[in-house]
Amino acid sequence: MPVAPRSQLPATTPTSLSNGVPSPLATNIASAPQRHDNSNPLWRGPCAPGPLGGVTQSMLVRFLSCRERFRLRYVLGLELPDKWNHKIGYGNMWHVCEEALAKSGDTRLWYDLLIKYAAQQAIRYPLQRDEIEKWFNVCAVQFPEYVKYWSEHQDVKNRTPYLQEFVFDEPYAIPSGRTVRLRGKFDSVDIIADEVTGLDSGVYLQENKTRGDIDKLQVERQLKFDLQTMLYLVALNNLWTETRSLARIKGVRYNVVRRPLSGGVGNISPHKAKATKTKVTPAETSSEFYERLRRDYIAADPNYWFFRVRAEISARDIQVFRDTCLNPILEQLCWWYNETTNQETYRDMAGSNGRYEYPPLNYRTPFGVWSALEEGGATEYDAYLESGSEAGLRRVETLFTELQ
Repeated sequence: MPVAPRSQLPATTPTSLSNGVPSPLATNIASAPQRHDNSNPLWRGPCAPGPLGGVTQSMLVRFLSCRERFRLRYVLGLELPDKWNHKIGYGNMWHVCEEALAKSGDTRLWYDLLIKYAAQQAIRYPLQRDEIEKWFNVCAVQFPEYVKYWSEHQDVKNRTPYLQEFVFDEPYAIPSGRTVRLRGKFDSVDIIADEVTGLDSGVYLQENKTRGDIDKLQVERQLKFDLQTMLYLVALNNLWTETRSLARIKGVRYNVVRRPLSGGVGNISPHKAKATKTKVTPAETSSEFYERLRRDYIAADPNYWFFRVRAEISARDIQVFRDTCLNPILEQLCWWYNETTNQETYRDMAGSNGRYEYPPLNYRTPFGVWSALEEGGATEYDAYLESGSEAGLRRVETLFTELQ
């Protein structure tokens, strides 16, 4: 087949390139996200500005559990494919209800917003629609009992909500001179009036937790050195100082809701159809099942399903946590990040006082740090660590979705 002379060929991309105009292919390649590695980390570090900078409590838990797995998650951006998790999902449903009730006081608005939220989740996770519907129904029968149970409690009657589902991003100075961004979301910050005088007695952080099972005595013992609670109080103290409010931060109210159908009491299943020689009993319908759960378990023993621990936490408690736990861990995190991601050395990045040439090695481990490794379990990164294969994992370009 004869080939046309070059002078007869139409103008092509190479010709346009010779004129300094990039081809569409080159433009697409240049705009594609670069693969993240130690030299091009997804996470910009604990001190960095922007949506990819800062540190949360959940990040610190991962850092304290395993630094290499932490690197895979936050530096390389490797994580499991997005999937609906009923433990997190039920907690999010509960937060929707709490926020709606606190903002409006309307005892039915929460239900409308719960329906809307569950529908959005079902669209996002169509393969888990049945699981989402199940936990929507549980929340729909449990939340009214929760509202009823606490409606006459003094903490509720004397409570003035101040911050609801408030996303914070607080600059926090550590001894080396660095400023770390503490990030998170308050469930609620409330001003509680004195039961006798009716005057504002102080500010309390409220943390709402849904748990399959929980030891109340253990919560009471550990609350003053719990990682999330104390980190949030450090951030709140920072925020409160900026507002120059006269009300004093006095502590935390740890609000626990036991999650039904999660083992132990209330772990029931629908009745199946039964037939005898004289009678046929049809299978229990969905509405009958959830009503039985509400009537015979939740409403019958609300003291089991709902409880709160109120802890008075002093300025000294917060300072001890900062000195013996938070500051040393953050110093190590900054050092680790600079070393791992080939950034400037810690000495070069130190603040004006340059107090630490190296980060402090000793710290007190807080409560609330859980690791599957210590429990003899497996993690999502084990296969990758053994083979280097990313099968079953995905690369992401965003962080802190829980704060959105």
